[in-house]
Amino acid sequence: MKRPANNIWSVVIKVVILALLCWALYEQLISQRRLDDVVREFRSGVAENGWNLVLVCILLMFANWGVEAFKWNLLINKLVHIRFRRAFQAVWTGVTLGLFTPNRVGEYGGRILYLPAGFRISGVVSSLVGSYATILATLYAGIIALMVFLRQQDLLGGPSFTIIVFLSVILLALLTLAYYYLYLVVDLLRNRRIMRRLVRYIEVLSFYSPADFTRIFLLSLLRYSVFSAQYLILLRLFGVHLQIGEGWTAVSVIFLAQTALPSFTVAELFTRGNISLYFLRYYTDNTGAILAASTSLWLLNLIFPAVAGYFFILRKNFFKTRNQ
Repeated sequence: MKRPANNIWSVVIKVVILALLCWALYEQLISQRRLDDVVREFRSGVAENGWNLVLVCILLMFANWGVEAFKWNLLINKLVHIRFRRAFQAVWTGVTLGLFTPNRVGEYGGRILYLPAGFRISGVVSSLVGSYATILATLYAGIIALMVFLRQQDLLGGPSFTIIVFLSVILLALLTLAYYYLYLVVDLLRNRRIMRRLVRYIEVLSFYSPADFTRIFLLSLLRYSVFSAQYLILLRLFGVHLQIGEGWTAVSVIFLAQTALPSFTVAELFTRGNISLYFLRYYTDNTGAILAASTSLWLLNLIFPAVAGYFFILRKNFFKTRNQ
């Protein structure tokens, strides 16, 4: 009787996910008329620039998630071997489930569906290492860009600027050291009797060498570069022409601000648009193009993978046994 009951609950979960996905699309695009604005700007951009930029952005979307899947695959292979194709499916399934949770924490749940039940908690820990590397890459690029932005726009100078630079260097140094010494958490908990039962779940942290941490961080920087290039190309498609230095500075500061603000993915389109408008107004007054680029980036890198990820979910069993 247990298996039929599990099958029923699995179907219910899939229906609920579909309903939430449809609601997210309606709420963000249809009810607020954002899609009409994007389509209008898109037609204008394609008429002026052709389809080449659009095709490049689509290819970069696959490159973006391909790098993320490769990175997650490297992390998970310390626990259990999975193929790249399966890792890619796991990442897109995570995008689907992350669509309805604060700061996309549901992504971890989506990814571990592709792991044997006995490795799922450790799989979350491994995924958190990848997220740490992603945040670290964003902070490095964003803080450097913020310093450049503040000086370029003459928003801060003198002793205040020096203090901010000093504190930023200290922050990055501490976070980098913590990243490379995550394995110390295992030793710390092992020496605490009350926490010892957690060690078997986080022991995976001790499986990674400094070379592994460096490799994961470099992949995070690569993915960051791909995502940034995609944003700049979309801005150009919609008529915002920035010099490379200006574009890198603006986009990196925007990503830094977005990382610092917690949000639901289904509600973050409004936040993303406002942040982009705030920083890009120093370089252009084409607000329609800015919002169209921000919305297109959101659609291309989150909504499309989320919809595709749902089809992967349809084939999943949410109630695997321990060894499946």
